[in-house]
Amino acid sequence: MTIISIAEYMAQKKLIQRNEKKYLGTFRERIEIQMTKQEVFQKYCTKELEQEMKDHPKAKLLLNGSISYEILRSYIMLAEKHKMPFSIVAREDEDTPIGLVLAEDHEINREDTHLHEAPIITEDQTGKVSLLDKIKAIFQD
Repeated sequence: MTIISIAEYMAQKKLIQRNEKKYLGTFRERIEIQMTKQEVFQKYCTKELEQEMKDHPKAKLLLNGSISYEILRSYIMLAEKHKMPFSIVAREDEDTPIGLVLAEDHEINREDTHLHEAPIITEDQTGKVSLLDKIKAIFQD
């Protein structure tokens, strides 16, 4: 057993509390997805968030209580649609840039916890020739 000083113990405890406050009451190691307040306001990547909810049905949705209910309502409805537990976390003493967290109840250590918009695949990217390209080819010959 390692003996640590009271000062070291208190410093570790403060670091843990600070991290919990930043991530809406959970640890960074448990986060599947996080969104900033700005992303929540813009309803950024809602399709991708819904897919993450489907992929992680035992996760819990944590919402920042400093964001108005009108904005959070669509995320609450999404959680209810997938029968996912959610909490609105109100922290008056500390502000955080985090607006939404999808977290597990155990450590997962996911490296990239930010949502990314799925690329829109056009006909050209699938290898098919578009009608416009076919017409251009006729007149170029």
